[in-house]
Amino acid sequence: MPERLQLTKNAQFFRTGSPLSDEIVQEVLDAAADNITLDGEFIIDSFRQERLLEEQEFSFVYSVKVFPSTRPVYFLDDDFEDIVHAFILVIEVDNYIAILKKSCANISDTLEKYFTLIGSEEFSSSFSDEDVEFQKMALRNMTISDRAMRTRSYEAANLKGLLSTHSAGRSIPFYFKLRQGSTTKSISGSGRVVESSSRESIDDIGVWVRDQINLIESPISNNFLDAFASKIDLSDVLELTKPNAVLIESSSLFERIEKDDLALACKTRKGKKVSVSSRIFKKLECALESVYELDDELNIVGGDNSSWVRKNKKTLTLHSKTLSKFRVVENGKEVTLQKFIIKNGLYSITFDDPKYMYFMGSCFEDSSGVSEIDNILEILQPMNDMSKVHSEKGEFDKSASRFSEDSMFSLVEAVHQNDDYIFCDDLGDEWADHITFNKRDSNICFVHSKHGDPSTSASNLHDVVGQGIKNLGNMYFGRDLMLSKLNNSLSYNYKSSSGIETNIARIRKGDPDQFEGFLNNLLKDYKLNRRCVLSCSFISKSDVKREFLKIKNKARVRGHVTQLFWIISSFAHAAKDMNTIPLIYCNK
Repeated sequence: MPERLQLTKNAQFFRTGSPLSDEIVQEVLDAAADNITLDGEFIIDSFRQERLLEEQEFSFVYSVKVFPSTRPVYFLDDDFEDIVHAFILVIEVDNYIAILKKSCANISDTLEKYFTLIGSEEFSSSFSDEDVEFQKMALRNMTISDRAMRTRSYEAANLKGLLSTHSAGRSIPFYFKLRQGSTTKSISGSGRVVESSSRESIDDIGVWVRDQINLIESPISNNFLDAFASKIDLSDVLELTKPNAVLIESSSLFERIEKDDLALACKTRKGKKVSVSSRIFKKLECALESVYELDDELNIVGGDNSSWVRKNKKTLTLHSKTLSKFRVVENGKEVTLQKFIIKNGLYSITFDDPKYMYFMGSCFEDSSGVSEIDNILEILQPMNDMSKVHSEKGEFDKSASRFSEDSMFSLVEAVHQNDDYIFCDDLGDEWADHITFNKRDSNICFVHSKHGDPSTSASNLHDVVGQGIKNLGNMYFGRDLMLSKLNNSLSYNYKSSSGIETNIARIRKGDPDQFEGFLNNLLKDYKLNRRCVLSCSFISKSDVKREFLKIKNKARVRGHVTQLFWIISSFAHAAKDMNTIPLIYCNK
């Protein structure tokens, strides 16, 4: 009795490519009902029934199954199970199908075998900028650096005109919510469309499906979303470049496991299945947070040929013997952690050409791409004495009244010697290693320092970029907050991380008694600008320029060089999003 169904508008859409057969539809339904309870019976079971709506002059074909399934109870140490009722509804309209489902078994393999998913980019081209208000948007930055910002989300009454699009070309929209008249609709990167509504009958759902298909078939130019990274065929990308690194989207993975209360087990060497202990879970979590480089054969470097990326006709898939040892139980069905990650698109892959990225099962092209390289190189500011730096802070003793001459801290203070005020805010509740103020140049500067051996590796840059990005918000401090810092933490002499009390005043330059009036005038200055500086002895501009020009000329570079490009780019865009000037002090 399909009339008993009352459903919300929540579906994925697919193209069929060729006329559907009974066998294909039945295979989809059987796969969905694979988790029916033992000896369970279907509450509703209708197969390819035609529905004619005379008033609408419209007909569609539907198939539906409603059945009981079981879900383990994980908070009791017994074999208790919850009975959960599941359903799948397949609606056929012309050369399309819509799938509405809940709590049924995973049918991704079957759907991929016969149909083509209609992605978010096709739905986004079905409406005009003038007709909609973008109320919420989630973006995936085209980076896999473990210290760069990977995802961002924004929410407003209407993001058009509020959200800066200067860095949009390297951001992939994977979720957005919009209002069109009285209708609110959300679209995810997996192609799922959800429209706010009360529960409605199968007939109403069928009409809604038809309306969505009509929108898909009548695309409209959309200037706002055109500024973001665009989807591109993987086959076209693989003709131009090769994958060079892979990252598991570990935060999304473990959030999904926690949110859905999924059980995680592993297989021992003897083939026995046991629950994952806290110690093993932490080791797994730590391992999945890393970025792994790929060699020319797409094997993971250092993986002893046990992990690799496979090229398929339309996808890139990750294969790992280690991940295959872990099991996830979802909707009563057990799958390997590897398969769970692949089916949910919880991994990203970068390429030798950094303007491409594989994310959530699709390939995207950065619309700004390597054209940014010249701008990024301008951020690098060589300092004459950077080669003389041998440590970050130097050696300390109780009589020291200044930082060692061969230290990064000493260099920074020399570079800013003409500023009106220099404060050392290192350690404790720090905003930066140094904070400087200059009335003549109308600027406030936050400097974050890091020393290391010369290298084009991104690993040395991770921490200092993370510090810089984390404290961008503090650059817009309130007057009282800065004065409180001056009268408290900055009023003491510097104490090293090893506990040595020194005679180094944290107020490195300037009269603290005059600072309040100085700050009042500076904050009122309409020319006031803010600069976020990373002072890094391990970066050589000539070395970076040489490698980045290879990228610009489409020559092959190591995976860590691609990561370096993206992490510097991420820092630059994060700073610019905060109306802050990004700079990197470096070696020649």
